[in-house]
Order: sequence, then structure tokens, then C-alpha cells
Amino acid sequence: MAKLRDVIYNKNISNKLYLKKQLYELHMKEGKAVLEQVNFFNKVISELLPVDVKIDEENKTLMLFILLPQSYDHIVTTMLYSKKTLILKEISSTLLSNELEKD
Repeated sequence: MAKLRDVIYNKNISNKLYLKKQLYELHMKEGKAVLEQVNFFNKVISELLPVDVKIDEENKTLMLFILLPQSYDHIVTTMLYSKKTLILKEISSTLLSNELEKD
């Protein structure tokens, strides 16, 4: 039983490492659809929950801001100063609306 627990534990640690690496190494590319990139970001965040990695709402949003291409700096600045709380869904919606306006 202890051996099985060790295998499961190691698998969870490996899984956590893999998912965190995906998240921390993610860099959104200029010219690539923001929708696709935000969806991937959200997918990785949601996959961290079952392995007991919890990231609070503000940190998720700040991570997303950091990952955005430089061309989004003005939008990030506007959102940071216009909102009292940072909610990932709201920020994602704003980013996607901005992308639609560009087209």
C-alpha cells in the first residue's frame, strides 16, 4: 500500500511540475489570436485544481497580464487602474472584446 501511495504521490508531483512549467513558460505571441492563447491559459489553470494547486483570482489575472504581448500594455494599464478587483473572467472578456474590435 505504501508503494502505491508513493507512485501516486510522485505522479502528482510530476503532474504539478508539468502543468506549472506549461503555465510559467507560456508567452503569448504577437499576431496570434488572443482567444486561443487565453483559452490555453485557462485550460492549464483548470488542470491545476485537481492536483491541489490553487491560485487566487488576483494572481491568475496578474499572470495573464504578464503573459500578454507588449502590444497589450496600454490595455493592461487601463484595466489595472480602472478596476478595484481583478476577476479573470472580466479581464478575459475585455481582452477578447478588444481583439474583436481590432478585426
